[in-house]
This record gives sequence, structure tokens and C-alpha cells, in this order.
Amino acid sequence: MTSLILRKELLELRRSPVLLLSMASLPATVVIVPVALLAWLVHAAPEQALLFAQDIYGLHESDPALGVAAVLARNWLPMFLVLPIFLPILLAAQSIGGERERRTLEPLLATPASTLSIILGKSIAALLPALAITWIAAALFCLGIDVVIGRALLPDGAWLFGTLLLAPLLALFGNAMAVVVSSRILDPRAAQNLAATTVLPLLGLLVVQLAGRIALGPRFYFSLALGVALADVALVALAVKLFDRERLLTRWR
Repeated sequence: MTSLILRKELLELRRSPVLLLSMASLPATVVIVPVALLAWLVHAAPEQALLFAQDIYGLHESDPALGVAAVLARNWLPMFLVLPIFLPILLAAQSIGGERERRTLEPLLATPASTLSIILGKSIAALLPALAITWIAAALFCLGIDVVIGRALLPDGAWLFGTLLLAPLLALFGNAMAVVVSSRILDPRAAQNLAATTVLPLLGLLVVQLAGRIALGPRFYFSLALGVALADVALVALAVKLFDRERLLTRWR
């Protein structure tokens, strides 16, 4: 039954080009803007950019292109950890709240499918495209950085750990949070906005790191992965518990 729900959700996603376009617009910006900025700095003001990186981030690199690229690579990783949280929220919040608005939720809840099957089907349908977009964006970013500086700098260990292990955990976190919120809030847009506030801590860390106040390292990312994994287990259990069929149908009417 989970596979049937998954196919149904993916089919509906294919019929929503505007939603797919909105999902792709943010990753495209996250890739294009820093790579274009690096290319401009390397060719227009390499020495000034290197001095800035040395003053703010304490960089000890003599090659301007490599130095600026190393700073960008280290500091921009949190942005690619925001994507797997934010993108599933766009889908998951619309999946429940949107069906409630379109009056297609009642037939689904009337099927013999278990609550766990419904949540798993909708969750996987949100996770797969979100992770695919995140991985493609990360690969293009790494390729763009390597092309600009003319050597293989990325992906390094931190990027591989962040995108291959931490990103799926964060995607599950964002999706489970969206399911929990949309199970309690009728308006899908309000549920989407509320669930999206979960990315604020990571955005805050990104801003602080870009300002040179902190330097996130392997210990932080490992601790974050462990914490998010525990939170995922708790949120999935909570999502199953809060997905009350009778309450959803009653409030839908």
C-alpha cells in the first residue's frame, strides 16, 4: 500500500510544474551566485579577496584563487544543509493540507491503508525529489568551484559527509516536522510557513560563520547528525500519533 501511495504522490508532483520550478529556483541560486562571485573575484580582484579572507577567517594560503575557494567551500556547506530541510517542507505541507483543500483527502483516509503506510508514502514522495535536487545542486557547486580554480578541491570529507549522510537525515527531519504541523493546522500555507522556521537555526549558523565568528568543523557536523537522527525517530513517532483520521475528516468538513 505504501508503494501505491508513493506512486500517486509522485504522479501528482509531475502534474505540478510550478511547484517543481519553485523547488529548483532556490538550489539554482545557491549554486550560481557563489560560483559566479568566485569567478569574478578570481579574475577581477584576487589579491584583495585573499587579504579579506586572511583577515576575517585567518586563512594561511598564498594562492588567491585557492584561498578564496577554500573559504567559500568551508562556509557555504550549511546552505546545502538548509536545502534538504526546506524542500521536503514544500511538498509535505501541501501533500496533506493541499489534499484537504482539493477534497481528495477523505477517499484516501477511507482506504484500508494504515496510518504508517500513508505517512511513509507521502514522506518518501517528498524526500526523493528533495534529495535528488540537493545532490544535483551540491555536485554542480563542487564542479563549478573546481572549474573556476582549475583544480580538484571539492568534494572533500566534510562535503561528502554533509551531503550523503547529514542531508538525508535533515530531509527526514523537515518532512516529519511538516507532517506534524500540517496534521494540526488546516491551512497548508500556514503549516508550510510554520514548519519552515526549522531552518532558522542553520541559517543563523551560516550567517555567523560567514561573519568569521565561528568555524564549523567535523565535530559539529557529527554531533548534528547524531542529534538529527534522534530527532527524526521522535518526530516520525509523533507524526504517526498525531495523524488522527477522524479528526482530520471532521475538521475538513
